[in-house]
Amino acid sequence: MTNDRSRVLITGITGRVGSHLTSELLARDVAVRGFVMPNDPLRSEVDPAVEVVEGSLDDAVALDTAVANVSHIVHLAAVILYQPHQDALIWRVNVEGTRNLMRAIQQRPPSPLRLLFASSDQVYPGPFPRYTPTDEEHPLEPTTTYGISKLMGEELTRHTARVVPNCRFTIVRFCHNQTWQEILDPHGFFAERQFYVKGRLAWLLDSGRTDSVTTESIRRLQAVDADDNPLLLSLTDTGEPLVLDMMDTRDIAAGLVPALFRPEAENNVYNFAPGSTVSFTEVVPYMGRALGKRWVEIRLPGTPARSNLSGAKAMHDLGVGARYSVFDMIDEASQASLG
Repeated sequence: MTNDRSRVLITGITGRVGSHLTSELLARDVAVRGFVMPNDPLRSEVDPAVEVVEGSLDDAVALDTAVANVSHIVHLAAVILYQPHQDALIWRVNVEGTRNLMRAIQQRPPSPLRLLFASSDQVYPGPFPRYTPTDEEHPLEPTTTYGISKLMGEELTRHTARVVPNCRFTIVRFCHNQTWQEILDPHGFFAERQFYVKGRLAWLLDSGRTDSVTTESIRRLQAVDADDNPLLLSLTDTGEPLVLDMMDTRDIAAGLVPALFRPEAENNVYNFAPGSTVSFTEVVPYMGRALGKRWVEIRLPGTPARSNLSGAKAMHDLGVGARYSVFDMIDEASQASLG
């Protein structure tokens, strides 16, 4: 699949996916170069075998150095934010930063290049698609600045592959993914607002939105808020449970290897998603039992989210699948907490 001349640049190498992808590539004796932000607190965790280029996505000199003499580029660096007051940062990093990277690629000396862009189910958009399972042919109709930024990144990637000789692209749209280390964490990046009353309440208060759905959701959450920060079992107003299509970040990273090297993936787009969804009515009680923690069932207003990506194409072409279920992740996290 790989060869001795492969050298892979990973932007966002210290992130959740980037760190696991690094391990996958080094295990295959692939040379890895990492683009690391100045003063990144996680730099010390980068494997010593990785060649590090320090810089930001608005540093043209650093980007020129990073893209030189590599055969593959995986662009993971991005901010994953959804609040309206974060729009300027999303635009600067995800859109302008991606444009700067693509400019550096276009200006480097010609040589064969495989370019992989990490996108998101938010381009469909993930929570509110026209149909499920949502395949790669679904219309692209993002409803958030983050989703728009990912769609623009896809188009910048396609454009670069068109204008750069011997450049091939692959776009991968991730479903929701977490690491096992954060799935039970009441301060975890996603888990906090998904699974904890205080986290969801704080997230809605921080949004600054004043629409009726948000204000009523805040009122109902405040009614069940308590010092012990119970787990949150969300239902819709009509009693439907929310559902998840979640992949362990390790499975996402493992799937990027064939997406990066197999010829089938050239100039192609793939959803990365598990074969099935799970319901909050299954996940939250399982979490509660693992933590010895109570949960509260609460009905919240608004259109029910129904994220359900189809990963069938990636499975067929690349063998991408889910080795770890959400329950495996909870078990791993709870066992680690016990020492």
